[in-house]
This record gives sequence, C-alpha cells and structure tokens, in this order.
Amino acid sequence: MKTKQKSEKKFKDNLRWQALKILDQIEHQHQYSNVVLDRFLTETDLSDKDQRLLVKIVYGVIQRRYTLDYYLAPLLKGKKVEDWVGSLLRLSVYQIVYLDRIPSHAVVNEAVSIAKVNGHQGLGNFVNGVLRHFLRNERPSFEKIQNPVKRLSIQYSVEEWIVEKLLAGKTLDEVENILVSLIEEPFVSARINRPTEERHNILEELTAEGFSVEASPLSPYGIRCMKGNLIHSTAFSKGILTIQDESSMLVAPLGGIQGNEQILDACSAPGGKATHIASFVKDGHLTALDISEGKLKKVAEHMERMDLADKVSLFVSDATKFYPKNDVLYDIIYLDAPCSGLGLMRRKPEIKYLKTQDDVIGLAQIQLQLLEHMSQLLKDGGTLVYSTCTITEEENESVLERFTEIHPEFSIEPIQEVDNIPSNLINEKGQVRVWPNQYHTDGFFIARLKKNN
Repeated sequence: MKTKQKSEKKFKDNLRWQALKILDQIEHQHQYSNVVLDRFLTETDLSDKDQRLLVKIVYGVIQRRYTLDYYLAPLLKGKKVEDWVGSLLRLSVYQIVYLDRIPSHAVVNEAVSIAKVNGHQGLGNFVNGVLRHFLRNERPSFEKIQNPVKRLSIQYSVEEWIVEKLLAGKTLDEVENILVSLIEEPFVSARINRPTEERHNILEELTAEGFSVEASPLSPYGIRCMKGNLIHSTAFSKGILTIQDESSMLVAPLGGIQGNEQILDACSAPGGKATHIASFVKDGHLTALDISEGKLKKVAEHMERMDLADKVSLFVSDATKFYPKNDVLYDIIYLDAPCSGLGLMRRKPEIKYLKTQDDVIGLAQIQLQLLEHMSQLLKDGGTLVYSTCTITEEENESVLERFTEIHPEFSIEPIQEVDNIPSNLINEKGQVRVWPNQYHTDGFFIARLKKNN
C-alpha cells in the first residue's frame, strides 16, 4: 500500500490506520498474520487495551473477508477500487457489524478522513456514500443463497473447496458447527513443564498474578488463558510454562517414552512438541531436526529457557535427507509432517484463502516421502508417531493407508482411552481426530505406528 507522508504524520497514533497497514502486509504482501502482528506489537508502545482492539480488528477482517465482501457487493455494484480502499471498507464494515462499543458514526467519520488524506476528496466522498448506504440499508441475507456450499463459503468466509471436502464426510449441520468454531476468537493455551499433579498449584499462582486461567479439558498438561499475556508470567520466565495449543499437547505422550530411548523429532519447529518430548527424557537422548535454521534457533531458546538443552541435539536438516552418525537407529520417531495447516484457521485465518487443492495433493506426496525415509531410521519394534495440524483426509488417513500398503512391516497401533485421549476423538482405526469445534482447539490428527520385526 502506498502511503502519503501526510497520512503517516496525521494517523501515526490511529489504530485503524495501523490496522489498515497491517492488513496490507498480510493480504497483499502475503505475510503471516501472527508474524506481522508480533513484529508490530514488539516495535510499538500500545496499551494492553489498544493491543487487544488492534488484534481483534485485524484478525476479524481477515477471518470474515468473504462475508464483508458479500455485504459490500450491492453497494459497490462491480466498481473496482484500490486494494487499500477495499481493506478500508472491510475494516469499517467489520467494526459496524461486529464491534458494538464503537459508534457507527465514528467509524464512518474516521474512514472518510483516512480516505481523504491518503487519497483525495472524491475518494472520501465515495467511502462516505458506501458506508452511509450500508448503515441505512438492510444487510443481504445468507438465506437467499440457495447453493449450500456457496452459502457456507460466504457466511463463514472459507473457500468452497474446503466446504466440499468437509461435506464429503459430514452432514450440513456438522460442517456448519465446524465452520462456526473456526471464526471464533481463539484463547491462548500453555503447557506446564511439570508433572500433571502440579497443574492445580500453577493455576493458583497464575490467578494470584491476575491472569484468568483454567485447566484444559483436553490435556492434563494444559492451561487455558482468557485474560492476560502468559509470556509475562513468573511461570513462563522460570520455564514452567510454554505456549502450545492443546491438541498438540496430545502428541508427545503417545510415543510411550520410558526415559532411556533414542528419539528423533523430524520436524521440530516451533518447539512446543520438542520440549514436551524432551521433558520425558532421562538417560536417553532426543535428536531434533528442522529445515529452517531460524526456526531451529527458536527451538534452542525454548530448550534453554525450560532447562532441557542437555537432553537434545539440534540439527538443521531436510528430514528426507537426514542420516544419523554411526548409522544409529531410533526407538521412537515423531513426524509432525508439513501440511496445509487447515486446522489452524482460527489462529492463522489467511491460510484458508491461500491454500489450494493442488497444495493438499503436493503435501500428501511430501508426507509420504517423509514417512518413507523415517521408516529406514526406526528400529524393529520401534514406534512412529505421525501428526498433522490439518483436517483433510488426503494428508492424514489416506497417506497412512498408502504408506502401510508399501510397508507391510508397519501397522497402526491403536490409540485408546488409557492413553489419556477422550474416546470421542478416537476413530474406528484407533487414530486421533480433533475437530476444532469439539474442544475449541486447533484441528489435529495423530496416529501411532509400530514397526514389526
């Protein structure tokens, strides 16, 4: 987005102007929302209240893009507008529809002011006309959209192909429940780096510090935070906590670590799962890989903060090309495979617009290649834990079916309730499927395989 110098000067402390610039980086420069927001919030000195509002606006506009465009379409009547003007209109309509505490007239006046200063008087008049027409007129009804796939796509701002994939295995009501959960505002979850029986005491300490927290209903290691930034807690600074989604917390215990094994974490960044695995290591050792040097440095930082660095060796490597020294074979391998990430749509809403069906097909091939290579590095009798943060069958069940057909020495080892997994998450094959609406977490898939002698 080209910004005029006078715009930067006039609106430098204006949250909506800042939100507009952030949206441009995400939507038109194809940067990840969490990365852009983290960078902006680190570089600025906003109050907690303003930070929350900025994050809510940015995520809200991205999360509901197709819905906002549906509302604006009758007013624009096919008129092409510059990208930043479209973002300004979406941002304004989002505030009018979804943020009750901001008066509509204030939203319109601010949008008009931004349009005039960064554009020209005529553009200000245009924005004023569109938004005032929106306030006067009744919003278009979703019920008028007769095609159910198109209706769900627009109402919940998701690509039609994703809706079709969900409908292939679920009823319309079930799919709608999933899509509703994917536009909910996510809360922050953290994992305790302590025995599960200590969670109650940690919750009490966090509450005393002013955080609004509760125990996770999904993982015995998990904590949910509804108010406050846990990164600023005493427990986080001491390495007692690390930020991690609850679904991801289910992975490490499923390897059945006794403490003395040689373990490989093939795709270890950003480090939540790797630190969880390392916390179970006693006399054994964890080897953690990632193809990104920058991301692996973050893993190293987490290991140091949580006092786990002596239990792990870190290597920058493409997991499909990694061979351990001295031809060591591993007792347990964790493969959190690269995937489309569609289970993360609540936290990274831009994913649902960027990913395509071709991406899913290509990623399934990469996942199969990774499984193929990991099969060579696992001991006979060893365990392989496969996981993804996506909800497509092609990247989950289908990949494992193809792999076990090629490698009959591998079989699915059913996951059971005794593994501390709720029964409603275990499918008929003994694999874990977490849908986002079940526990308001990321969508996730986990399977455990055994390499037979």
